[in-house]
Amino acid sequence: MRFQEFLERWRNNPSTTLQVALLIRIADALQESPDCTGAVVVGSFAKESADRLSDIDLVAFCSEGGGHSLLKTINQQIAPSKVLFTFDGMHDPDSPFQKLVFEDMSSVEFHVVSPKTELTVEQPFVEIVNRDSYLESRTSPHLSATKRDMTVFRHGDRFLAWELFNCLKWLWRGDYTGAKRYLVKLGKAIEASERNDRSPS
Repeated sequence: MRFQEFLERWRNNPSTTLQVALLIRIADALQESPDCTGAVVVGSFAKESADRLSDIDLVAFCSEGGGHSLLKTINQQIAPSKVLFTFDGMHDPDSPFQKLVFEDMSSVEFHVVSPKTELTVEQPFVEIVNRDSYLESRTSPHLSATKRDMTVFRHGDRFLAWELFNCLKWLWRGDYTGAKRYLVKLGKAIEASERNDRSPS
């Protein structure tokens, strides 16, 4: 799906006004950035199942050495005063990512991917930038998994608040079983981590 088609479907949806307004600003910046070779929206917005609490899932491919510059470009579209939590990580030295939770409980997760980082985007996705048909080498015709990723405590304590925030969203949607299952796995993973920390080296 092209970005203009995406906007036609989502622009007038009152439940996602905040996310779409932010995404428009980010998309404009990515389209102007010489560091961006390709960019897509994935997740619930691409699958047309987004709601008031859905996060924006964004993947932006960068030119060689342009990862941190592109991250800065994206961050400049976000008002710092509205950010409640920020979670920073790295796929590799030139492929940073961030997860942000805002005061209104909307959120965004964006990954900047360098040419050396192996990553393929599966269907469906929304195309924002595709310079010189770059996305053709980074996308797959296969459908992304529909089952929730149950990998827990992947980044340790640093991302614990993000994981709990996701559980709150599932509870708000009425998915009590999924939230409880995740919390049980999360508790076991935390206990295992604490045991490993206490064990003699």
